[in-house]
Amino acid sequence: MSGWQLPAEARVTPEVDDWAMPSPMAEPTRSVVRTGPSGLLLGTTPGTGTEPTPLAVRIFRNRPTRVFLAVPEYVSWLLAYRCISLGAHLSVMATDPGRWGRLVRAVHDSGGSADLLRPDQSPPGSGRPYRPSLVVDDIAHYDGSQEALGPWQAVLVSENAAASGAVFQLRSCDMALVGPCDARVTENLRRAYALSPRQVRDCAGLAEDEVVLAMPRRLLRVQVPPTPTEYRVLFS
Repeated sequence: MSGWQLPAEARVTPEVDDWAMPSPMAEPTRSVVRTGPSGLLLGTTPGTGTEPTPLAVRIFRNRPTRVFLAVPEYVSWLLAYRCISLGAHLSVMATDPGRWGRLVRAVHDSGGSADLLRPDQSPPGSGRPYRPSLVVDDIAHYDGSQEALGPWQAVLVSENAAASGAVFQLRSCDMALVGPCDARVTENLRRAYALSPRQVRDCAGLAEDEVVLAMPRRLLRVQVPPTPTEYRVLFS
């Protein structure tokens, strides 16, 4: 691993209870993260019948993709880990390497590749169709919503959706995953993405494993629980 080298005493497991982790999916159903022509399976949305509808997002394209993240930390870990199933190389830009060491090791143990980069290092300039690049922006002076990116590359930008400058940051990103949503967060989403009154109402009352996926004039509630395998590899 280039970049940060974690000493043994720093390689600790995060306190899962502090993250308010939801229960994993039931073992007999949907226990495998699957991919398809549309990209990465993000989670499920309420369906028209009794079964929820899978929701996939095409995060890697022949142009850059920026994703605004204001979610519990376990959701950020899940998204980064699931992108490895698409062959992505993970680059984590972090001021505190101890927060991300467990995820990077889990990626390596699962056959993927990941770097934990220091503040003075730079991520790859682009990805390739069968080797895309995912950058996790968790560092103060690196602005993932404005930094130049290449094709087949995506960046997850961790930001505060309630901040006064969040509207500008949201508009700079292709999509946003946000949860929970208070009145200030909901108003910022409405202003940034021109949401309708019905879409604004959908931001309220999110369950512990729910977030909203928002983009211009579109919003969906998405359940993002870990699968049993993800729960065991990342959080147990």
